[in-house]
Amino acid sequence: MRLDATNKRVQQTVVPLQRSVERLDPACDIVERKRAGHEPARSADQLQTLAQWLIEARQDERRRLAQELHDRVGQNLTALDLNLNVIRGALPCEVSSQVGERLDECLRLVEHTVEIVSDVMAELHSVLPYEAGLLSTLRWHAEQFCRRTGVPVQVLGSEPATRVSAAEQSALLRIAQEALTNAAKHARGAQVTLALESSALYVRLIVADNGCGFDTSAISSCTAQQGWGLRIMRERAAVVGASFQVESRIGTGSRVIVDVRR
Repeated sequence: MRLDATNKRVQQTVVPLQRSVERLDPACDIVERKRAGHEPARSADQLQTLAQWLIEARQDERRRLAQELHDRVGQNLTALDLNLNVIRGALPCEVSSQVGERLDECLRLVEHTVEIVSDVMAELHSVLPYEAGLLSTLRWHAEQFCRRTGVPVQVLGSEPATRVSAAEQSALLRIAQEALTNAAKHARGAQVTLALESSALYVRLIVADNGCGFDTSAISSCTAQQGWGLRIMRERAAVVGASFQVESRIGTGSRVIVDVRR
């Protein structure tokens, strides 16, 4: 009987403890919910830091590649051009008449290759919009694009009113380059307009062409039907938390709009 009574007392003692623990459970849930609420913000900060590190690493690598092109490929092409000119000048007239056209073709090919390498080196060196200014860098790329393709580009706007991070500026620059490339390949437009707008709340890049346009409803971001160019631009915008939008209709041209919210 005493054992039973003891058991009852133990049970009576244990039950209130269990209820006390149960009363604490909601508080624990609140703590967990608060902790979970901070996770997205922490993850966003980590992604931003990683994006910044990747951009800086990429810039260092591009500078190294530009130097390698100058020191190795550029110098070899210059030597090749000199040697070909020496050979052409040393050939007898009867031999020169036979191979002269081929030599001239080789020299033109070397000259064209030198121009290509120079363009690539300039592209590789133009990876510091954070230092040169975003609008200035966009103007430079627009001039290079016009020189290569013959498609005129009008650059509008002013430097952003608020400071934009190196990661955001680099993303906007690369998106603009890709949009210009798409315009040259697919739009077949007579002109491209590149506009940079900003306020205390956002920085907006708009790349518009008056080309043939396309049906945006036929392009899905979740399928392989989407072009690589659009996919790359969308991914670049997502890395820095920017919104990406494409507006186009057949026969009316296209617009690429990127918004970086402050």
